[in-house]
Amino acid sequence: MKPATAGGWADFLSGFFLCASLMINAQTIKKGGWINVISVAFFGVFGPLTFEGWWWYLFLVVISFGFSLYLIYCCERFVVFLSVVLLVGVIIFPYIASCLAYLIASEFFGRGDLRSVSIGIAPITIVLLVFVVIFYSKSSFFPFECIGNRVAARPKKVVNAKSYNLGLISGVSTLTGSIFLKSVGADTGGMVAVVGCTGFSVIILFYLRHSIRGLRTLRIRERKMLTPYTFMQIDEIREARSRWWLGRLFKWMASLHQSTGS
Repeated sequence: MKPATAGGWADFLSGFFLCASLMINAQTIKKGGWINVISVAFFGVFGPLTFEGWWWYLFLVVISFGFSLYLIYCCERFVVFLSVVLLVGVIIFPYIASCLAYLIASEFFGRGDLRSVSIGIAPITIVLLVFVVIFYSKSSFFPFECIGNRVAARPKKVVNAKSYNLGLISGVSTLTGSIFLKSVGADTGGMVAVVGCTGFSVIILFYLRHSIRGLRTLRIRERKMLTPYTFMQIDEIREARSRWWLGRLFKWMASLHQSTGS
């Protein structure tokens, strides 16, 4: 299961890094929220294919859909929004790697065997350890700009890699990956995919290391504040939400709940 074109991979990757590298506005909130639920629905199916846990998968998709609606139409907390977006982006590839590793190991040791489970959780454990090291390590750069309780990512020079570099890399990697898997066989190809997904997860963590440490710093500061950190462009976001019909619906439901409570 993969996007049909190189442009699909380019759109996914550029959309994922958008919220971590640019100022968050109404459009990036909407894009980031829907990327979350689409990512969970698309990549989450690897678990049921491995463990046959379809009910858990459907439950996860429903929860993800509901929480994504909250992020898009209600959430005003910068730390919460960006933490969820980064978490989903970071967890996708080790999740796939763990499913593949368990599936390969179960062919030798059987499903449910302790050795299969241990091998299965190895990729996600490695990524988790790298995340912990990055999270608790000393920060050399603070990637956010704070004015009062409003936060924005520090502006970066963005190269137009979407139309060329990402598309070219994605196309070449997809083509060479397909040829390689056919030439070496399913088992060997699966092991290479496990290593590749795990390695790519570590690369993503390294790329996002400043954002991860910066969110930790913001969370520590937030505990001492009367109001939590919000988006720099919160006025624009509120105005956009008041135009979106779902935003108006949630606002009406919230006011109805407040009037009932009072």
